[in-house]
Amino acid sequence: MRTILLLAVLWLTGTQVGFAQRQYDAWYFGTASALQFQPGQYWPQVLTNSVINSFEASTSLADSTTGALLLYSNGERVWDRTHQVMPGSFPLGGSASASEGAVALFAPGRPGMVYLFTTDAKESSTRNSLRYSVIDLRLRNGLGDVVQRSQPVALPGGVLATEHLGAIRQPNGRDYWLLVHGLDNDRFYAYALTPAGLATQPVISTVGPISRGGGIAETGVLHFSPSGRQLAATRLLGGLDVFDFDPSTGRVSNALNLFTHPPVPIGFFPGRVFGAEFSGDGTLLYADERGAVVRYDLLGCAPAPIRASKREVTAAASLRGLSGSFRRGPNGRLYIAVLAASGLAVIDSMNSLSGAYLRPGGQPLAGTILPGNNIPGSQYGLPNAPAQASRLAPSNCAGGSGGIEEGFRVVITPGCTGRPTLFEAQLRDPARQGLQQVQWTIGAATPVALSGARVTTVFRLAGTQPVVVVVTFADGTRQAQRLQLTIPPSATVQLRASATQLVCGEPQVELTAIASGPGRFSWADDTTRQSRRLVTRGGTYRVRFVASGGCLVSDSVTIQPLDSTRCIIPNIITPNGDDQNQHFVLAGYEPGRWHLTVFNRWGREVYANPQYRNEWDAAGQAAGLYYYLLQHLQTGTRLRGWVEVVR
Repeated sequence: MRTILLLAVLWLTGTQVGFAQRQYDAWYFGTASALQFQPGQYWPQVLTNSVINSFEASTSLADSTTGALLLYSNGERVWDRTHQVMPGSFPLGGSASASEGAVALFAPGRPGMVYLFTTDAKESSTRNSLRYSVIDLRLRNGLGDVVQRSQPVALPGGVLATEHLGAIRQPNGRDYWLLVHGLDNDRFYAYALTPAGLATQPVISTVGPISRGGGIAETGVLHFSPSGRQLAATRLLGGLDVFDFDPSTGRVSNALNLFTHPPVPIGFFPGRVFGAEFSGDGTLLYADERGAVVRYDLLGCAPAPIRASKREVTAAASLRGLSGSFRRGPNGRLYIAVLAASGLAVIDSMNSLSGAYLRPGGQPLAGTILPGNNIPGSQYGLPNAPAQASRLAPSNCAGGSGGIEEGFRVVITPGCTGRPTLFEAQLRDPARQGLQQVQWTIGAATPVALSGARVTTVFRLAGTQPVVVVVTFADGTRQAQRLQLTIPPSATVQLRASATQLVCGEPQVELTAIASGPGRFSWADDTTRQSRRLVTRGGTYRVRFVASGGCLVSDSVTIQPLDSTRCIIPNIITPNGDDQNQHFVLAGYEPGRWHLTVFNRWGREVYANPQYRNEWDAAGQAAGLYYYLLQHLQTGTRLRGWVEVVR
């Protein structure tokens, strides 16, 4: 949260997230509730086949390509895609009353295998702590079954885990971090899940407040930002904190407390904080605060402005019940669980500073009444799913690399050290109403703030420079991108020509590009990549040179075209001493570049000059016809003809 270290690309293009990897598009949660998200559909399909019954914990897993259901769990048992309990799945050791008590992950490097992690609930003093089970989806004719059940994961020092359970895919796109928090301490424990299995020793981060028992902080959520660079953590009767997270190392750092509850009696649920979720572009954080939904603007990039940005999106009464988990759907909308409700609250336009609005009960739910007269609907939990860490460089400030289709793109024309670099924000989505405002923050040590769709700046030193661009659209929505631009050392290229004009008898000019070091050449009018070339027409020729460090420079030269009316070889000379037409003058032909040989009519050589400069006057020769041969010294071009000498 202190230093802006940003994402590494010259320009960043957004991708629609959620449907490329569809293993978490089937949601099974609450009491007999289920939703199926589909690509291109804003509203998910309401399913009625769920048999789950969970107060909080839930997770479900689907086929990565089709989004078809594979399994779901409440942390106590697992159901297969036919909604039957897997025979070997009970008891898993988790609790349906744990706030994030279950998360299912495909086993890295092991097709058909699934890890199911669980945590216990405060009602049982979290005594089962963190555990995992392994499911083989190839068993029972593809319905799957548990092959390892309720394997304990011992936290160092015998510490128990709280109900928090987060997972995030590592930047390599294969492995995961599994993140939990210790009970009665201030430590996060990140376990790496790789093809070798679950690491026995976690990465430990000592940061933030102590999560004490007694109902204060052992319940809550851990949600990662879309880039994976930030982590939001809630404590039921404690508060809301935001941390930096490094997906490459699993370390949590830089605690920022956004809200702390004043002391309230245990069990006084209206004073609670439970859900938290980042907007799709990562610039905003939504959270439950005493039943109301509040929002923080994370682009302040420092504690004071972030805290000051808090706004109430909806009052507590607007949700029509006690709110639970917040979860951003694959369609970019925010879903809020409401206790014992027949539908989920929905917040549309969650990336917008001004356009976000609440639909109480906006997502209806339907299902079959379960045994014990359990009416289908929402409880406190929504399905737990892993985040996807960006494969780009770390960022300690929110925004960019988010989970929505970017409405704009950044095009950079990079310059070298000491030369202007051009930045331009361009609309990508034609449905947008236009760019209302574009703000740039460029550089780290002494950042430069610029405004406008097109801006330029000059970097004096080579190296990497962070760039943040925040776009506000005409419809009030806002998106951000973060780039890390590499400024290469300066380079030079000089284009030289053997002549600046095409002259008579010389059909070509040689161009030579001379660069300051190794690199690549390209010509604007030709496909050659060589530093030398021959041209036969007049015009302006430009060469571009990209140095090995990446610096792009160019140079040009203009070659004047040939004026053929100036190319005159005389067919008569009158060397009579009157200074008129005395010499054999090659008008328009470059002196000194031709070898001239003159023959009489019997073929005997009477004159030769290897660097002729218009000096032959037929001295010592009689009047009559003579024949000449002109040969260019470089190109070998030959010109033949006759000339009459008149005295």
